[in-house]
Amino acid sequence: MPAPAEIPDWLREAAPPEVAAPEVAPPAVEAAPEAPVSEPPVPAPAEIPDWLREAAPPEVAAPEVVPPTVEAAPEAPVSETPVPAPAEIPDWLREAAPPEVAAPEVVPPAVEAEGLARAEIPDWLEALRPRPEVAEAAAEEEPVESEGLLEGLRGLLPPATAIQAPPLRERALPAEVSEASLARAQLLQSLLARPAEVPRPKVRRRGVSIGERIQRWLVAAVLLVAVGGVLMAPLVVPNVPALTQPAVSPGASRLYEVVQSISAGDAVLVAFEYGPSEADELNLVAEPILRHLFDQGAHISVVSTRPEGLTVAAGLLNNVAPEGRYALLGYRSGEAAGVSQLLTEGGIRPRVILVLTARPAPLRWWVEQTRALYGDTLPVVAGVSAALQMAVSPYLDVSAGQLKGAIYGLSGAAAYETLRESGWRATQRLDALAAGHVAIVGLMLLGAVFYAFGGARRRGK
Repeated sequence: MPAPAEIPDWLREAAPPEVAAPEVAPPAVEAAPEAPVSEPPVPAPAEIPDWLREAAPPEVAAPEVVPPTVEAAPEAPVSETPVPAPAEIPDWLREAAPPEVAAPEVVPPAVEAEGLARAEIPDWLEALRPRPEVAEAAAEEEPVESEGLLEGLRGLLPPATAIQAPPLRERALPAEVSEASLARAQLLQSLLARPAEVPRPKVRRRGVSIGERIQRWLVAAVLLVAVGGVLMAPLVVPNVPALTQPAVSPGASRLYEVVQSISAGDAVLVAFEYGPSEADELNLVAEPILRHLFDQGAHISVVSTRPEGLTVAAGLLNNVAPEGRYALLGYRSGEAAGVSQLLTEGGIRPRVILVLTARPAPLRWWVEQTRALYGDTLPVVAGVSAALQMAVSPYLDVSAGQLKGAIYGLSGAAAYETLRESGWRATQRLDALAAGHVAIVGLMLLGAVFYAFGGARRRGK
C-alpha cells in the first residue's frame, strides 16, 4: 500500500476544522479468531487546485450513523489486489479545466506522519497562491457608496458631469486707449457704416461730327418740305392737282348713291360710336358724308351708346353743319338693348341710318336691331376705320344686303371726295402722307449710294 501524499500547509489551513465524533461503544460480541485480512490500498488524495477549492461549497457535517450490532463472523482470507498509483495530471489539462465545475471539498483523513515525505510545490503554482492580506487591503482602499440605491457597495464608477461650467476668469483691466487707436477705430466704424457703392462703368459719349449733324438736318428738312409743301400748296396755288388718285370701291359708290337719293327734309339717324382716341381718323371719314347729307337738305339726329360719343359729334358738327340742321338726341347704355331703345324712341322713322365706328361690336348691334325692327325697308350705311375693312366686308355682300354702302379709313374718305368732286380735305392728307413716304424712300436710296461710294473710297486708301 503506497503512502498517502503529504497535504500542503495552505491546504490544511483552508480545510474546515474537524468535528470530534462522539465515542460509540462497541457492541458486545463474542470473541472470534482473528483472520488476517488484507486491506485494500488507499490511494493518495490528489492535490486540489486553488480555484477548485474556492469554488467548492462549504462542507456540511454528515449525520452520525450507528453501525448495527452483528455477530462477528470468521473472516475469510482475501487475496490482496494491487491498486494502481494515480496518474499525474498534466499542467495543460489542469489549466484547461472548466471553472464552473465545482467538486466537493475532500477532507483528507487523518494519517500518521510516520514514513511520509513532504511534497514539493512547483514555483509557478506557489506564485498563484492567493494572499488574503493583499485582497483585503485592495478591497479596503475602494470607497464605499454612502447614499442612494447603491449604498454600501464598493468598486463603483464615480459619476461624471455631462456639462462642465467654464472656469471663471478675472477680467483684465482695460488698458489705456491711445489717440491713434481711437482714430483707427473711428475710421473702421465709418467704413462699416458707409453703404456699399456699386461701381458704375463710365460711359463716354461719342461726340457727333459735323458730317453727321449735316445729315440729320438734311433729313429733317427734306421731310418738312415734302409733307408741309403738299399741305400748304392749296392755300398758295389754287386747283393744285392731286398726287394720288384713290380707287373708288363698290362700297363707296353704293354709299354715295344712298346719300344722293335723300330728299330735303328727310330724317337721317347718325350714330357716333367712337371716342376722342379714334377721332383723328374717323373725323376725316365722317366729314365728307355729313357734308353730302347737309347738301341734300337732310335733318340729322345724333345718338350714341358711348358717353363720349355726343361730345365728339358736337365738336365735328360745329365745323360742318349749319345751325339748326342737326339735333343731339342723347346717349343710351346697354349695348344692343340701348340700340333698340334709340330706334324706337322719337316716334319718327329715319330715312337712312349712318353708323360711324372703329369697333365691330357697335356695327353689329345696329345692323341686327335694325333688321329685327324694320327688315330690309330701312337702309344702313357705315363709315369705319381702315382696320375694320375685313370685318365689314361680309355685311356689304349683295346677297346679305345688311349694309347698303361703306367707306374705310383715309383712302375711303378720299375716294368719296373724288366722287363728290368737292371737299378735298381727306385727299390733301392722303397726298401729304404719300409725299412723306416718297421722301423717306428717296433719302434711303441717297444714303445707300453715299455710303457705298464712301466705303469704296476708304477701301481704296
